[in-house]
Amino acid sequence: MEVNTNLESQPEQVVSKKMSLYKTIWRWHFYGGMIFAPILILLAITGSIYLFKPYVEPMLDPDLHYVEKGSKELTPSLQLKAVRDKYSVDAITSFTNVKDPERATEIGIAKGDVSYTVFVNPYTGKVLGELQNDKRFMEIIVKLHGEVMVGKIGDHLVELSASWAIILLATGLYLYFPRNRQTFLDVIRIRIGKGSRIFWRDLHASTGFWMTIILLLLVLSGLPWASSFGERLNTFVAKANLSNAPEHLWDGSIQSTKVTKEVAKTPWAAENIPVPESVYSNKGMLPIENVIKIAEKTNIHPGYTINMPEGDTGVYLISSYGFAAGSVKNYVTMDIDQYSGKVLLDYRWKDYSLFDKTVETGIALHEGRYFGVANLIIDLIACLSLILIVFSGITMWWKRRPKDKIGIPKASEGNKFYLGVLLISVICGLLMPMVGASIFLIGLIEFIVKLVKQKVRRPGLE
Repeated sequence: MEVNTNLESQPEQVVSKKMSLYKTIWRWHFYGGMIFAPILILLAITGSIYLFKPYVEPMLDPDLHYVEKGSKELTPSLQLKAVRDKYSVDAITSFTNVKDPERATEIGIAKGDVSYTVFVNPYTGKVLGELQNDKRFMEIIVKLHGEVMVGKIGDHLVELSASWAIILLATGLYLYFPRNRQTFLDVIRIRIGKGSRIFWRDLHASTGFWMTIILLLLVLSGLPWASSFGERLNTFVAKANLSNAPEHLWDGSIQSTKVTKEVAKTPWAAENIPVPESVYSNKGMLPIENVIKIAEKTNIHPGYTINMPEGDTGVYLISSYGFAAGSVKNYVTMDIDQYSGKVLLDYRWKDYSLFDKTVETGIALHEGRYFGVANLIIDLIACLSLILIVFSGITMWWKRRPKDKIGIPKASEGNKFYLGVLLISVICGLLMPMVGASIFLIGLIEFIVKLVKQKVRRPGLE
């Protein structure tokens, strides 16, 4: 990118201030882009792959997922028995009927602390095999996308990179916004015959300009999953009463100390709801067929998962969400007393607050499943565009950097606008503390480098 110096028609003082601000923003845009480029590319690649989860997973293990259609399915109890006979020492944790006549039933089991999915032919009861959940291809992709496969530290790194992506989009818009004698055409066109530097500059600017809003929505809709931002969001939601916590749905049943996300995978809006407890009865646990009848009677969308009760006071927990639900309007979290069959909690889309619906809609858009194939294609284009933006930015820097130098944009001579931009960034850091910390660290490093330059005056540090 070339700094526009065509400002002769303006007063010298105004030109100086504008150039000072421009240089400062350019410098911080450069820092953020170069530091977080690898993570942003990783997020874009893994995100584009995960969009195709419901299509890819069955293709990877067709012998487990697909069966020959039969005349009549065995009862769920018999299918569970087949798994129980083969895995007699392991706990059965869930039951999912995919509701496709050519698909196997998926039954969750726990071998100690490790969870597996067992695939059963619903017509014959034959156990087709098992997959360890955390080693499935898409689970690995999710871990790369959410935590770079390094746990909590990776989660923070991904959140920091996503937060900086917002700053990069904002500063990029400022840098490329038409000024002086430029027009929008100058910004959005890609000039082919003006040399490679101009081509990569135009490609970087034009792609970023057209994709800013979509990329911003993707980043913002993904932040509720981040541990730090997610925790602060949940705290804020609770304090501001933005969520319809379903007290109005309780019927006086005893609440356990567990929340829903500790028991099962559910919609985001239901993750922190306390789980009720079953009232123990020596008549024994109801068969799963009774639970299925309740689900059918209450019009829960087919393809839901039934999570099995944990212990004597556990509940049957029915969860319908994500790709399996077909639509966010089909989201259901239902708790059922394992002895009496009494519905203790029935929490659905219609019960969600406006805030909950907004977040859930954002998550569905993020995963490319809110408005069908078109949503998936738009998200895929956005992911590929992010890769192109980052790659073209790196290429542009490499081609324009002075020989034997790093090529960092020169710092503004004055501090007024530099401090102003830093103040804005710090305000952003109050909303995203890790961003504030990273800004402070980068600023500290730059300050130290500037001091060293002043003392030793070594060439090539700029």
